[in-house]
Amino acid sequence: MRDAAHRLVERRAFRSRDDPDDVWRCCAAWPRTLMNKWNGREFAARNGCELPELYWTGSDHEHAPLESLPGAFVIRPVFGAMKRGVAVVADGRELLYGGDTSHAALRERMPRSRLVRRPAPVLIEEFVRSDGRGDVLPLECKCHTFGDHVEAVELIERTAALEGRHRYYTARWEPIPDAINTYLAPGERLHDPPACLGPMLDLARAIGAQLGTYMRIDFFLAGDRCLFNEFSSVPLLGQKYTPYCDRVWGEVWTERLGDAV
Repeated sequence: MRDAAHRLVERRAFRSRDDPDDVWRCCAAWPRTLMNKWNGREFAARNGCELPELYWTGSDHEHAPLESLPGAFVIRPVFGAMKRGVAVVADGRELLYGGDTSHAALRERMPRSRLVRRPAPVLIEEFVRSDGRGDVLPLECKCHTFGDHVEAVELIERTAALEGRHRYYTARWEPIPDAINTYLAPGERLHDPPACLGPMLDLARAIGAQLGTYMRIDFFLAGDRCLFNEFSSVPLLGQKYTPYCDRVWGEVWTERLGDAV
């Protein structure tokens, strides 16, 4: 019961990049606190990652400064997954789902807690543009990290919330022949390694070494820079992964992590 109560409290705890280690490492399963998008930002900044600029955070949606934001910005819930509740506005368009981008409409679609229906906390951040991509979604690199080992990097060319193409590469940027997962269509062409591949892998490995477990560590690409996006400990809730992935990544887990949670 004591552990269950601790888990409930810690799920809603907000951390600061300046908190001491023992505050972050509250228990053996402390990496779960990074699913909170605020905590994810703070832990990434604590470990040297560049972040999208933060314009505002809070749960009083009526006071979100939509009128004074730049022409492109991202609204996303602090608690959430699979792009639910996220709005990406660029030059008057909403790029994930489409629809009305008026201030009233954006406030209306901001998330609410499921049980009591009160406004839930959100982050409003800079919209990251990959070079030459204009008002389209940026390229994403997702580092699948087992402790200090990056087993694969998923490159996504996203066109909507759950639409786009992707391809997996090794850390040496060798294409992986297997699809790994099937939630997006395979990329039609191979990409050159991003200019920031080395620094991005260094960041993922350093953070993964601290976590000591599996974590997907996500970045946006912006020319020769990589900007931190978020952490995910159970991508796709474990669904849609191929038998090859289950076998090979299971072997990597056993070799690198043993009985880590």
